[in-house]
Amino acid sequence: MSTILSGRTVRDAIVPELVRRVQALSCEPTLAIIQVGDRPDSTSFIGAKKKFAQQIGIQEKHIQVPSSISEKELISIIHECNADDSLHAIIVQLPLPEHIDRTAIIEAISPTKDADGLTSGALVMPATARGIRELLHFYHLSLQEKKVTVVGRSLLVGKPVADMCRTEGAIVTVCHKGSIDIMKEIAAADVLIVAAGKEGLVGREQVRQGQVVIDVGINKTQDHRVVGDVDFEHVRDVVTAITPVPGGVGPMTVCALFENVVDLCERYVKQ
Repeated sequence: MSTILSGRTVRDAIVPELVRRVQALSCEPTLAIIQVGDRPDSTSFIGAKKKFAQQIGIQEKHIQVPSSISEKELISIIHECNADDSLHAIIVQLPLPEHIDRTAIIEAISPTKDADGLTSGALVMPATARGIRELLHFYHLSLQEKKVTVVGRSLLVGKPVADMCRTEGAIVTVCHKGSIDIMKEIAAADVLIVAAGKEGLVGREQVRQGQVVIDVGINKTQDHRVVGDVDFEHVRDVVTAITPVPGGVGPMTVCALFENVVDLCERYVKQ
């Protein structure tokens, strides 16, 4: 039976130290959450962030604007948040409407307030990559000299996760769901990290004994269940360790986001 890598367990172990750090701050740490439109999935993710913020004592300012907002108007709002000394960190909930350039929006955030760690001058690690790193460390799973296959090459998840793995000493291959040799790379991996957004992409036939599988995918089934990119029930009996969906990477991403917020607040206080 494989080890279930519970992000909820790791998050709950980190919370007391986060609370201590927040209480030690001389300012009231506040995160600005900018939401464009009212996508149900974005609203759900923001709800989880608000709940965690309340749990550890961080204030949040939720700025919701219509999906019809222009790119120029959205950048103006971000600049106002950059200049507001009562706001110590900023996130823009992704995805954005097609008429808005995501890169331009991300780069409008001051690196000193970029809690997602996505700006070119970011001071913190992107939250999903940080969360996966801490999950692996908690379960004493080293990436040093391991062959890691990352399925998914998005700027939000795939690229930062691959960069984190290289920093941890791994030999990294990045694929996407249409890569010709994807199944060969999946089978060869010591650690498989799947972030493709395709339900059932990895099944029992693609994995082998000894692998660690990290499933970043979040997909809704026709019967409204949330599942990952990996067929968890059939894969778990083969591999050494695996994250569940939900309850694996998701809680760690939220936790790591707020570790970033606290890091930025501590830097602000020291200025």
